[in-house]
Amino acid sequence: MSRKPASRRRFRVVARSADRTRRSRVAAAALAVVLLGAVAVASARHAVSAMSRMRLALPIASSAGSALIDGISEPFRSLAQAVVDAAPGSAGEKAEALREKFPCIADISVRRSWGEKHATLVPVLRRAVAVALRRGKTVGYLGADGFVFDAPAGVLSFSGPAVEVAGASAGELQALAREWPALSSPGSFPSPLALLAYLSSEDGWQARLRDGTTILWGRLDWTQEKFARLSEALSDARAKAPGAYAADLRFFEDGKVLLKPIGPSLAAGARGGVR
Repeated sequence: MSRKPASRRRFRVVARSADRTRRSRVAAAALAVVLLGAVAVASARHAVSAMSRMRLALPIASSAGSALIDGISEPFRSLAQAVVDAAPGSAGEKAEALREKFPCIADISVRRSWGEKHATLVPVLRRAVAVALRRGKTVGYLGADGFVFDAPAGVLSFSGPAVEVAGASAGELQALAREWPALSSPGSFPSPLALLAYLSSEDGWQARLRDGTTILWGRLDWTQEKFARLSEALSDARAKAPGAYAADLRFFEDGKVLLKPIGPSLAAGARGGVR
């Protein structure tokens, strides 16, 4: 006896309430992301359009426009302005041309306000500490950084002892600039300093004082100790025999201060002075 095939039943899958809620949330989140992306794109396009309109409404600052000098006084300001006007290129290129023309300029700041067609160049001058000589001829000034530079007439003006720098290395000049406040301070030497001259790497520096005293100072070290010992030695010597002396401090580290009389006091006179 044959069996009848089993009747096929149809089943309908019904999602549970928790699954329906989760799917609804995922769909809502996806829709929100799409809407936010559309808003961001629209905002970006609006910003680009607004910036374009702003550029058209405001003057454009040209990189190769004119430049004005500020921060320095006449007559140097007019000299600097003439160099800037003749130099081609951008404000930065004009500033570089100005520095090459005038070594007395240590730095230049460049300012440009939004919408202006010209830049403003503000030079910063080097600080000079002494008049510089080479083989007795004035060549400029010794800077506080040990750099020897020239400057147009009227830019710097002061008097005081000069320095003979012929043959001195960059390291020697930097050491001189470092020790210069002590060497040039009033009362440091027994008589005011007239000239400090470089001799050689072996002998160092020589000081000439206004009363005719000459001092082989040697290297630029033990400065304060040398002052104290020199003052004592000269006081003792002049108590016995007044007059001018030549002093030798090249062997100071060995405890030696050598003195030699050179006759009556002579007016050495300051070299350099006002430029």
